[in-house]
Amino acid sequence: MKKRALKIRLSISGILMVIALITTHSYISLAALLAAAIHELGHVLAAQLLNIPLCEMKLGIFGASLSLSDSFLSYKKEIILAAAGPLTNIACVLLSIFLFDIQNDFFELFISSSLFLGILNLLPILDFDGGRILLCLLSLKISPDAAHQILKISSFILIFTLWALSVYLLLKLSSSLSLFIFSISLFAKLFISK
Repeated sequence: MKKRALKIRLSISGILMVIALITTHSYISLAALLAAAIHELGHVLAAQLLNIPLCEMKLGIFGASLSLSDSFLSYKKEIILAAAGPLTNIACVLLSIFLFDIQNDFFELFISSSLFLGILNLLPILDFDGGRILLCLLSLKISPDAAHQILKISSFILIFTLWALSVYLLLKLSSSLSLFIFSISLFAKLFISK
C-alpha cells in the first residue's frame, strides 16, 4: 500500500494571518508560529503512531485542521489524536523550563505561547481539541446527539465567559481588544457552524 503525501491547503484568511504575523517584525509572532507548528506536529505524530492516514492540513483564520483519509475513528483514537497537540505544547514547555536555562525574550515568549495554546485548545469548546475529547467521552455514555448538544452548551458558556472577560478588560483597562475579537469570532463560528 502506497502512502500518499500530506497536502497542505492555505485559505485566503490563513495566508493573510501568516503574512500579518511575519510582517510584524516581532518575536511574539515568531514564537506564536513556532508554538502552533509544534502543536500541529503533535497531532501529525500521533496520527503516524496510531496508523491514521492523513490526507490534508488546512490553515485558516482559526488555525490549522487535519483531514483524515478515514472518516471514522474509534473514540479512543480520536481522544489520543485530539490530546496530542495540546499535550505536545505542554510537554515542550516543561522540557524547555527544566532542560534549558535560557533567559531571553524570545524563549519566554515561546514558553508563554506554547502554554497558552496548549491550555486554550483543551477548553471544551466545539472544534477545539478539548471539545473533541469531551464529545468522545460523553458519546461513550450517552447518544452522540445528546453529547453534541452538551458540547454546544459548554461552548456557549465558555465563549460567553471569554467575551465577558474581554469586555471587562476593555472597559477597565482599555486593553484586550484581541481577546474581544477572538471571542466574537468564536461566537460567530459557533452559530454559523453546521
